Amino acid sequence: SAVRLLLKENIVELSNKHWAKYFSELPYFECSDPYLDRYYWYRWYGLKLFTIDVEEGNLHYPAIAEGPDYFRVFITYSAQCHILETRWMRNDSIARGSLMNFIRNQRDNGAFVGHIYVNTIQKNGFYHADWGRVVKELHATHPDLAFLKSIYQGLVKYVEYFKAYRDPENSGLYDVLDQFETGQEFMSRYLAVDEMADRYDWINNIRLKGVDATVYIYNLKKTLAWIADKLGEKDDKEKWLESADKTKRAVLHYMWDPEDEMFYDVNPKDFTRTKVKAAVCFYPYLTDIVDDSHIPGLKKHLLDEREFWTTYPVASTSVDDPYFDAYAQWKGKRHNCPWNGRVWPMTNSHIADVLGISARKFNDACLKEKTVEFIEKFIKMMFYDGDVDRPNCYEHYNPFNGKASVYRGVDDYQHSWVVDLYFKYIIGLIPDDDRLVIDPFPFDLNYNIENLRIKGKEISISWNGSKYLVRIDGELFYEGAERIPLTIEL
Repeated sequence: SAVRLLLKENIVELSNKHWAKYFSELPYFECSDPYLDRYYWYRWYGLKLFTIDVEEGNLHYPAIAEGPDYFRVFITYSAQCHILETRWMRNDSIARGSLMNFIRNQRDNGAFVGHIYVNTIQKNGFYHADWGRVVKELHATHPDLAFLKSIYQGLVKYVEYFKAYRDPENSGLYDVLDQFETGQEFMSRYLAVDEMADRYDWINNIRLKGVDATVYIYNLKKTLAWIADKLGEKDDKEKWLESADKTKRAVLHYMWDPEDEMFYDVNPKDFTRTKVKAAVCFYPYLTDIVDDSHIPGLKKHLLDEREFWTTYPVASTSVDDPYFDAYAQWKGKRHNCPWNGRVWPMTNSHIADVLGISARKFNDACLKEKTVEFIEKFIKMMFYDGDVDRPNCYEHYNPFNGKASVYRGVDDYQHSWVVDLYFKYIIGLIPDDDRLVIDPFPFDLNYNIENLRIKGKEISISWNGSKYLVRIDGELFYEGAERIPLTIEL
């Protein structure tokens, strides 16, 4: 049998071979900053550690569990992260599987389940996720029209579910129905519509037009229009563009506060803004909803140490919130997963893209510098006592001293995206339909990337502080003394 065959081999040696093979097939990265260098490989270790590649029961495709213990299942909120991370692998099966499992187990009403177990699915759970954005990002590195066609109807059903169940007013804004489904429980934003919101379980007992929920569906509508165009479905394309435009106008009208220069959740009872400042309020900056008139508000709030830009940024809820607490306490009691001020890697991944996307879109030097500062602080926070040999990834951290939630015992937590930030901002890769733009941010370090494949092209890039080299399929594409933006036709 297979078990007897394994027992005849040296199990430790066999494990070493498997890990060595895995690492050898990844994009090779090294840099002069020991923390960034170490964390790159640590992150890939964690992704492999929780990969489940067994077709059994409800597990139909390879994907990654969120973490140890009861997180060792497929969970919608973290699956979006795994797509962004694993799209840089040479094989995109895990990235595709991270979505396909949820489409395969999709509810009759179009919703995705929150948790997928081997023999069952979560009966009453749901999590919001940015499926539209990550699908486009995956296609940018591994274009696959057949995959887009296979997921299209499932994603259509998903949006139709939101329209039917989460926007009875037909406003274009979408409801959060309990504090757990955002993945961000115990924070003030829910109390703004129901003072009992923190006491309910998974029972859909509140209604809050969420900035995060709405941004995610806006992105998905735009992506469905993009897929429809690729599939030759012109009527569908126009329908989704019109629907996306409706949401965009609603976000700008109802959620944007021109006096505060901040996006807020909206109370659907009277469509007033809740005025609760949470990190999710910056999520519209991930999209084309914003223009240059919104950038002063981003800087005013996100970069203010009295609000979000703490010693270890960012606080999940503003420091000046009446329920803010840096020590994981909610109303005087320490909780497992409070979002009333702790630094969550999941939020930080979003905010890194908020900064990076805005910096590029508006060619803003200040935001580029802040993106660099933020990513470095984010990654260096995730080491025990600054020990470069002891990286970690816990659920949440103290915003002032950077200490992890070790009391939870949940380390190696795959609930964010990190290596994706390396490729997008340190190396500066922006793959598109027919080209690759290389536009690195001003990180003060030397680096080298090899064994990277994008759209079938082999890419290698190195920077030693005085020489910048870019090779495509082994041929020298650029050599110069500065890291300048480059465009490569693919």
